Amino acid sequence: MLERRAYAKINIGLHVLSKRADGYHSIATIFAPLELHDEIRFARADDTTVTVYPPVEFDQADNLAYRAAMLLSRASRASCGAKITIIKHIPLGAGLGGGSSDAAVTLDALNTLWGCHLSQSELAELACQLGSDVPFFLQPSLTYAEGRGDILTPLPPMQQQHVLLVAPGFPISTAWAYGQLSRYQPIQHDRPLADIFTIGKFSNDFLHAACTNDFEPIVFERFPELEVIKHTLIKCGARHASLTGTGSVLYGFFESRDDALIAAARFPRYRTFVTRTLAFS
Repeated sequence: MLERRAYAKINIGLHVLSKRADGYHSIATIFAPLELHDEIRFARADDTTVTVYPPVEFDQADNLAYRAAMLLSRASRASCGAKITIIKHIPLGAGLGGGSSDAAVTLDALNTLWGCHLSQSELAELACQLGSDVPFFLQPSLTYAEGRGDILTPLPPMQQQHVLLVAPGFPISTAWAYGQLSRYQPIQHDRPLADIFTIGKFSNDFLHAACTNDFEPIVFERFPELEVIKHTLIKCGARHASLTGTGSVLYGFFESRDDALIAAARFPRYRTFVTRTLAFS
């Protein structure tokens, strides 16, 4: 049996650049993995099954971890299955990449458990078939992402940040959010996220000027309470606050864990998580 952690991520900035010929959008974003994670256990079995705790109703065929297992099985011609048990801590439909992370960890773990011997580049090719951000979670670290979010350039480690996540308790469809883009004028970015390669650090000026999320006007118009959450995070002392991905979770960077905990008390209606950006030793 194998036990693995599937880490969450936040987007430090998310810019939508253009519509692509394949129907997707070109984006620029910075992925930052968090210590918050799902726990996943893998055991050999005759067939492949996925069990999720706390229990939720889901169609197994639509579960990303199950799809990852099936994809790897076909690609490697594995003759066995796996019992996959996911203990969920990452909220669903929140912009934290929980499903994508579970899928990436499943590819990597079953590659070992089944003795498939696929290389990292081969696993990355499979990951791309499951979702644009799945390849990132194969080796999560601070990363600049472009294209569909699948062209990845590692960044030097940032100073570890104390992060407060505020989860309003409802999902936001990524497809819906992208579908609303045509209603809005293209956003001109005076400070592109790629400036991080020049300045090399997340200064307050860079966070405020460059690390904007193009989906905030769309999502805040439909869900005004999320804009209130962002402003409250800033009032509570967050040096940076933003929607992550297309939401619905918002996050704030705080100077200390105690500051994040004090701020969390301002959101009694919502589920909150105090965590940190991930630092690998």
